[in-house]
Amino acid sequence: HWETDKSTNWLKSRFHFSFAEYSNYKNSNYGVLRVMNDDFVQPDRGFGTHPHRNMEIITYIVQGRLTHKDSMGTQESLGRGGVQFMTAGRGVQHSEYNHEKDKSLRFIQTWIVPRKSGLTPNYGSFDPEGDGKSACTAKNQWRHLVSDVRDKSVDAPVKIEQDANLHVAEMDRGQSLEYELKDGRMAYVLCVEGSVIIRDDNGNEVSLERHDGCEVKMGGKMTFEATGSETCEDGTDISAHVLVFEMAYDERSGRKDL
Repeated sequence: HWETDKSTNWLKSRFHFSFAEYSNYKNSNYGVLRVMNDDFVQPDRGFGTHPHRNMEIITYIVQGRLTHKDSMGTQESLGRGGVQFMTAGRGVQHSEYNHEKDKSLRFIQTWIVPRKSGLTPNYGSFDPEGDGKSACTAKNQWRHLVSDVRDKSVDAPVKIEQDANLHVAEMDRGQSLEYELKDGRMAYVLCVEGSVIIRDDNGNEVSLERHDGCEVKMGGKMTFEATGSETCEDGTDISAHVLVFEMAYDERSGRKDL
């Protein structure tokens, strides 16, 4: 965990891929996943207006409330479990801010390379508070929150211009979920909160704790077992909180420095 109560910095970030002051050409992307930043923002602070181009930007809120404002005229604030996304396309400017005076903000921001450049800028979101009880808010099951806009077989609330998907699960202790990774696909797994053990059909396993990431390059069935214990901002307990970014297989992908 970050010692956020002792920090004097307005921003704390963990970069999963080469970004800003973390420059590492041997860990620059994973398939179409170019950026994954785990950001913690102090109260009443944020990112001022800045530009983006030719990127699909997906922001998943873990705690607090994130306010987005952009040059397309959009302004929206979302809380835990919410998703904000932009097709930056041929160019857009936006700001991201924590307007709460006494509560911190944590979010996971990912940048996915679009299928083509020069797209029309677009904004969209998923608000779990406005959705009520549904497959996109329930615990102990996979929530399919992001999918390819061209995939008409999937009814995910967020659509992006790339062949990629985001599945999310919040799990109680002792619960297990299966995830089938199809042949020709790969995934990047992030443990957001708690801890989880991932097992494959061959008996191999890996344990992830808060902030840990994991590359999955082979198709097949995986079992996720919740093993941790954390208290969320609303006072409820959670054992594991996991994000799975699934995409087309690319044999060139993977860290070259481990």
